[in-house]
This record gives sequence, C-alpha cells and structure tokens, in this order.
Amino acid sequence: RATNAAIERYIAAESVDPILAQRITTKTLASWATSLYRDVDGPLDAVIIGSPNGGVTHLATAMGVPFLSQHFLVSFQDATPADDAAAYQAHGADLAQRIQRRNRELAVINHYDPLHDRFLIKHVNHLRLKLLSMPDHYQSFIYRVLPPGGRILFTDCRYAWPMYFIDEQQWFQVGGLGGVPPRDFIAGEHPEIAALQAREGQADPPGNWALKGRAAFEMPESEWGAMPPLHSRTQLFARENAYDFTAIEGPHPAYFSRLAFRVWRRLFEAAGVEPQGILLETFTQVAPLAARRAGLLPLWLPWNCTDSLAFLREMREEFEAIPGLREKPVLWLPLPNFTATFDMAPWEAWLDALGGFDVRPMGMRQQRYPTDARALYATRQAVIDWVAAHPAPVPIEATVPVETVLDEMRTLRIERR
Repeated sequence: RATNAAIERYIAAESVDPILAQRITTKTLASWATSLYRDVDGPLDAVIIGSPNGGVTHLATAMGVPFLSQHFLVSFQDATPADDAAAYQAHGADLAQRIQRRNRELAVINHYDPLHDRFLIKHVNHLRLKLLSMPDHYQSFIYRVLPPGGRILFTDCRYAWPMYFIDEQQWFQVGGLGGVPPRDFIAGEHPEIAALQAREGQADPPGNWALKGRAAFEMPESEWGAMPPLHSRTQLFARENAYDFTAIEGPHPAYFSRLAFRVWRRLFEAAGVEPQGILLETFTQVAPLAARRAGLLPLWLPWNCTDSLAFLREMREEFEAIPGLREKPVLWLPLPNFTATFDMAPWEAWLDALGGFDVRPMGMRQQRYPTDARALYATRQAVIDWVAAHPAPVPIEATVPVETVLDEMRTLRIERR
C-alpha cells in the first residue's frame, strides 16, 4: 500500500495541469515529433508516418528511417471515481473543447479504461490527440530528408473499437485492448466486470460503464487505430511532391509486431549476423536500440493480457524455425501497470508459453508482478547492463530496403487468406 501511495503521488505530480490545455497546438506537437530527428540528414530512402506501436518502432529502426506519429497522448490531472464514466467523460469533454478551439485539425479521443487503467484514471484524464492532416513541420521535415522518388510509408492500423460520438471530431472510448471483447465494457453482461464494480460499490446496478442514452459506433481504436483522413491526405501530399506512397495496413497492432520480427530476421540474414537472442517487450517497455547494439530479434507485445499471450504462443513457431535460437536467451520486459486484472496473463503463463527457452525477466520481481515499482527504472537498467556485457552490434549502416518490408507484407497477406 505504501508503494501504491507513492506511485499515486508520482502520477499526480507528473500529469499535466488542466490549465495548459489551451496552450496545446498542432504546431507544438509536430515540432516535438520532428525534433527527435533534428540530427538526421538526407537523402533517405523512406519516411514512416501514421499510427504508432512497438512493431512500427522496430520497423523504422530496421530500415534506419524516421517515424512521425499521428497520435499524441496527454494525461491531465483529474480526480474521478474509477467507475464514474459520465463524470470522466464530462471532464474530458471540457479539456477537449479547450484544445479544439485552436486546433480543428485534431481529433480528440477521451480514453477511459476502468479495467486496465484503473490505477491511473482515479488521478488522470487521458486525451489522445490525432492529426487529421499533414502538419507544416512534417512537410518541411520530409522536404529536407526525402528526395523526390523516395517513399512515404503510412502505418494504417485498422483495429476498431466502439466509441461514443461527443462532438465534431471528439469521441469517448470505454475500455481498451486486452482479454475482454470490446462491447463487453459497455454491454453490462460480463460477470467479472460486474463483480469488480460490486466489490467496490461504485456502480448501481453494477455491470457496465456505458454512457446512458447514447449509442456507440465502431471507430479506429484510440491507442492503435489510424484516423482515416491523414491516410488520404498523406497520399495526396506524396502524389503532389513526386514521392512514392505505400500503406502498411494491418487489422491489429500485433500484425505490425509480427511484420517487424520478420523484417529483423531478414536484416540479420543480410548482414551475416547471428542473433544473440530475443528481446520480448510489453507495451511501453520498448528498447529498439538494444536490438541493434546486442543483436537481438525484437518482438513487441501490445499488453500483458491473455490476447497478447496467445500472440506470443503463435510466434513461438517462428522462434523455433530459426536455427540455434532456442539455445539463446529471451530477455523479457514485463509491464509494471500496477493493476492486476482478471484478463491479465499470470507470470507462470508467460514462462509456460516459452517453455524450453532461457527466459530472463528484466528488472521485475515475480512476487510483485505487475505492481513492482522498482521495474519502472530497474528494467531499463537491466537491459543497459545486459547489452553492455554482451555487445554484438548490428552495424548501423546495415538496414533493410523498402522492398524487403513490402515482400514480408505480401507474405503476411497471403498467409491471412
């Protein structure tokens, strides 16, 4: 309890003062995104734009190209009871209106997940801002690094979720990716959700987090789904400026992780480097430079729930198809999300999914999973230490061309059929 109280104070201190909502602009968001590549000089072969996830990060790293995100998360200071969906929505709508007065080219999704983010939403209100058009800073950056004939790749994750329409380009999402079907968050029929609410006495009657009197429509999911206007406007920008354009379309964030894993496997083959092991990441626990500096094949898991566990079990076949990989370590980066949900995969299940492999948890203690505060810093340090002790760099000049990515996309498309 003392640890949780300390984490709660930290969250409150690190979240954004609501008074700053009116100071957020598309220009400042795009300027921050491009500033990450201020030292990058052209000419490059490609630039990636679109919806973000760990797989996209590893694609960009394998190709040696920048990634410009469509999405920006802002967590505002806000104390709301965990099960009060209406209050959370009202508070978020006020913040969204203040942002959108100056930024009509931003869609705003107020993301309320009283299951997986239960620990957080008592203290913060999550707004995810999505670009609807190509900002000037993105255009200027592309002109600087990408010559005519270069390729713009658009990561178009088609993962959908039911959302409530609140106002023009403003939506409210209840729940998020995990082991619970999307509609169960608002249908009031999931027994575990009803039991959770009944235990805490917050919902009357317990069983749903719906907004009364409103209907929810399928939309691109808040965290992972690409908002459609940016796709078409990026394609138009490419055509007008003599760039090639390719959309990387996937039905689920895990698609991009599988694609990135295969692209990295091709990179190792082309570079003549034998992988030292697997880098198994979860949600925000991502270490792309570790893959390159220590020769690790990266696989990113969207969350720590049963659906991501099922994805890992699928990928095990691909691990075993790589000669000698079974004898190499799996550096596992568990997620310290401080909420043990009923759809969370237990520690033993992750180890069982990789039975026969040398699994090495980085920075988190089994007995405190997933509430180990030490993992907030110890995971990063454990990865740094392992990389320093096992240097096997993939040369920085070793990158995969766009055609390799397109080849693997075609293979995945055929497999899905």
